[in-house]
Amino acid sequence: MVTLTCAAIVIVAILAHRAGGEVHEREGWLARALASRGALGLVFVVTFATLWYSWGAVDPVPVVHDEMAYVLQAKIFARGTWTLPSPALPAFWEQPYILLKPALAAKYFPGHALLLALGAFVGWMPLIPLLLQSAAGCLLYVLARRVSCGGVAFLAWVVWLFTPMVLYFGPSYYSEATTTVCWLAGWYALLEWRQSRTLAWIAVLAAFVGWGAITRPLTGLAYAIPVGVVVMRDVVTAHRWRDLIVAFVVGALVMSILPVWSAHTTGDWRVTPLSLYTREYMPYDVPGFGLAATPPAHALTPEMARLNDVLMASHVGHTPASLPGTLVSRAHYLWDSIWGVSSGALGVFAVLGLLTLTSGSAFAVGSSVWLLLVYLTFATPAKWTLYYYESVPAFAFLTASGVAWAASLLGRPRDAPSAASHGWLSHRYTGPLAVGALVLALPGLAALRLIHVQHLTDGRVLAQFSALLSSVPGGKSVMFVRYAADHDAHVTFVRNSANAAQERIWVVYDRGEIENAQFLDHVPDRKAYLFDEAQGRTYSYDPRSVP
Repeated sequence: MVTLTCAAIVIVAILAHRAGGEVHEREGWLARALASRGALGLVFVVTFATLWYSWGAVDPVPVVHDEMAYVLQAKIFARGTWTLPSPALPAFWEQPYILLKPALAAKYFPGHALLLALGAFVGWMPLIPLLLQSAAGCLLYVLARRVSCGGVAFLAWVVWLFTPMVLYFGPSYYSEATTTVCWLAGWYALLEWRQSRTLAWIAVLAAFVGWGAITRPLTGLAYAIPVGVVVMRDVVTAHRWRDLIVAFVVGALVMSILPVWSAHTTGDWRVTPLSLYTREYMPYDVPGFGLAATPPAHALTPEMARLNDVLMASHVGHTPASLPGTLVSRAHYLWDSIWGVSSGALGVFAVLGLLTLTSGSAFAVGSSVWLLLVYLTFATPAKWTLYYYESVPAFAFLTASGVAWAASLLGRPRDAPSAASHGWLSHRYTGPLAVGALVLALPGLAALRLIHVQHLTDGRVLAQFSALLSSVPGGKSVMFVRYAADHDAHVTFVRNSANAAQERIWVVYDRGEIENAQFLDHVPDRKAYLFDEAQGRTYSYDPRSVP
């Protein structure tokens, strides 16, 4: 992969040197092609197909707790309701990140699940994540082309698509797919508003800022602060108070979803499902430093307690004194997550890209660095770079700009403008940059294959469990799950359903013979089975016959 990356850089250098002596009055056919709608369609289709392949399945299932929660909530929304009634005997349905009382719902803010509901409605859950990622690729391309040129935009998109972070986290049900689109689309609306001063664009910007906030609140806050600074400066300078009022009204309308969602879920518009779940199960899982001493208000199953033990480890050492080391560690893993395919070589060009920054690109890069800093308020594993997923497009653009800067430096005639002039670049180096992007895609394809296999590996345990459920004889039944002592805290077999009455097999928690027998008394029409994870076997089971 390093060899191919170096080869791409050498090819760009050679082609740039050859192109440097030629002066074109008009952009060539390639530049015109990259400026066409067809190029945008290509970006969309290739992004969709690449990430679908990376996911490793035609109809991939959610693997980790977060994904399961988002998918369940999406299916609830697809039924036209905010929540579902609490299941009977909720202790058997304990599942991480799922509220069981006073209603059945996921703990997460609703923005992402509301979009996923469209996929649930049509019966293909991966549709919306793939559409969102493809839209993000297109928005990156359009923004990069607007502030730079077609060659830089094409290269930026290729760099973004084949980063380990996008190849791994892009094909998933995580909410960062929604917030990334909100960031990029909001930036585009901001550019349009500053250029045209049209009320419609400030309204669009406010809508995306609001939707990001009702999806991932801390990420939404990180995004809103720099956007708000720019908007307020322009409003005050140009006395455009009407624009500010429109933005406030639109943003408030979007944000009004939150109290409605809370009232339907917790019974109190002031108490969000997230805050209720945190109090009940994970009181430590809040911004701040150190480990909160408050115990969970709800009794935990051994599996939930094990998950807390794993997650609390990050909070113990998260103190103000540790912040410099934490920042370095997180930045290191973020570097690998973005430029790891090239073993960090492309990261050098991202540093060179700092020499090419304009006001627009500097704002995007600065906002992305700001996101990393904002999350220092929250204890997270340094390796879990998903929290900074929204920053990848800006860093990919920075990388492409650095490559373009190096190319222009090699080929620039003595009387040419500055090497950082993107207008000049667009006339000479579209071809070299496009060819370099295609060569850089080769190590990306190798990484794609590896991550495709990783996705298959990640889902293997649940795939095997699903196959086991499929082997259960026909008829309605209940599968009690008895977890092994060394059960993986990040995997759950117990699953709630948005349409439990129609489910052939209920998968519930094993709570011992006495309670299991009481559960079966409530559903005498269902046959009972027990899955013993330690033994790796399933057998017919009647707790009422156990002495």
